[in-house]
Amino acid sequence: MDGRPALRLAGWNALFLVAGLALIGVVGETYFRLRTPFVGSDIPYAWFPTVGRIFAPGAEVRHTNGLEFWTISRTNSLGFPDREPAGLERAAASCHIAMIGDSYVEALQVPIADKFHVRLEELAARELRLLDVTTSAFGVSDTGQINQLAYYDEFARYLRPALLVLVFVQNDFVNNSPILDGLRRGVDPDRHKFVSATRGAGGTMALRPPYPGEPGESQIAATPPPPWHARATDYLTGMSAFANWLAAKRRAFASTTPGYIDDPLSPVYEDALDFTAFAFDQFGERADRDGAALVILSTHTMGTRGDLAFDRMAALAEPRGIPVIDFNDYVRRQGAVPWKDVTWAHDGHWNAAGHQWAAEALLEYLKRNQAICTTRKRPTTPPPPPSWLTDYESIASGEPAARSVFDIYAGENTVAYLKSPCSAADVQARFFLHVFPEDVEDLPAGRRRYGFDNLDFHYGGNVALAYSGKCIAKRSLPDYPIAHIRTGQFTPDEGQIWRVEFPVGAVEGGQG
Repeated sequence: MDGRPALRLAGWNALFLVAGLALIGVVGETYFRLRTPFVGSDIPYAWFPTVGRIFAPGAEVRHTNGLEFWTISRTNSLGFPDREPAGLERAAASCHIAMIGDSYVEALQVPIADKFHVRLEELAARELRLLDVTTSAFGVSDTGQINQLAYYDEFARYLRPALLVLVFVQNDFVNNSPILDGLRRGVDPDRHKFVSATRGAGGTMALRPPYPGEPGESQIAATPPPPWHARATDYLTGMSAFANWLAAKRRAFASTTPGYIDDPLSPVYEDALDFTAFAFDQFGERADRDGAALVILSTHTMGTRGDLAFDRMAALAEPRGIPVIDFNDYVRRQGAVPWKDVTWAHDGHWNAAGHQWAAEALLEYLKRNQAICTTRKRPTTPPPPPSWLTDYESIASGEPAARSVFDIYAGENTVAYLKSPCSAADVQARFFLHVFPEDVEDLPAGRRRYGFDNLDFHYGGNVALAYSGKCIAKRSLPDYPIAHIRTGQFTPDEGQIWRVEFPVGAVEGGQG
């Protein structure tokens, strides 16, 4: 029997199937290209030596879950997705409220205008006009209260807040534990890239600064390269709005609502409670020292009184005199349902309604405790300037080795770039740094034929923008004797923007 008709029919069916799938792909891609303003998130981070990872100052941040929100915002000069902070005199004279937390304070899922601290400021302006409330927010995802202590020490304290709000999320227990957080990140607990804590032999705890080495040095084990299908998926989702939507849908179906902490706890989780208590003690000491009130805003992830997570957190906070605002209780009193009404359908972070209710819950607390603003004890002396500003002033007191767009200071093992006035645009271009040794044999073998070390860097891990519009970038130098340095900035499109060359030994002082 001749099978050619059946083969032709199967061929036509396959052709129709391929054509149908291609048509669906073209229609889907066209629809999502028109519907979505961008594909994928773009979040530029920086690294502060005393803080750890924050956002690149003055940068554009794009964030989406591929299904519900596409936000575009800018970070302020401190490296947080918020408005530019109030002037120091204005903040100190007002009832300033500083919010400190993780991704719920970072809040990339909504525009800055919808964030709860901005809404609180607007509500207070209408309902508590005599208090003159101003707000600021210091939040970075994947951090706990121990990591966030540096946000207060380096940034919030300088604004002289009357009220310090710690926004508590269930995963903060894990983030506060160096062991649990290290296991979750796959890093050595002694090499955290955030401020962390350590427990000594006698049980006493102490803070530890971020590990200064390269990120890969912290990894417990080498990360294997992703399989080919994962690389292909990443490539498709990075270029196709339709593929990105399909991947987002797959992630949403695979996700589950996190459960509350089990009982009884294993010793390592009891340890996490101890570190959380230590963080509360540290924040309490700072608030007492600086004349600020301290309160915890418990998110919906914590449940409410009677739930294990909430009760464990409250059992640590309340004996220390730290009041707890029960967000879930406030939401239920408004006739809404926590989790269901306060978050996005495919993302567990607050939607605009969740932020509004968080602002209202804080306003309710503030109305009952107006003495926080009216009778608080202010320190008699202003806080010391943050370390990054102290560094700038210390370095600038010396004589620069060279001047150009930036003033360049060469020290024994560091080269520093200073500029004032300065904006984020001044540090967007990559810095090139070519170090010429006195003896070419001191160079790594692969660099000897060039005659210099290439230490080019991008500002993201080496720069801080101060309140007053000062830029500082620093780069460590090799420990071999250096003859001279060639440095400047460049972009792929413009090439070299500026360039200077100078002998290292020509200037005494400057920076050690």
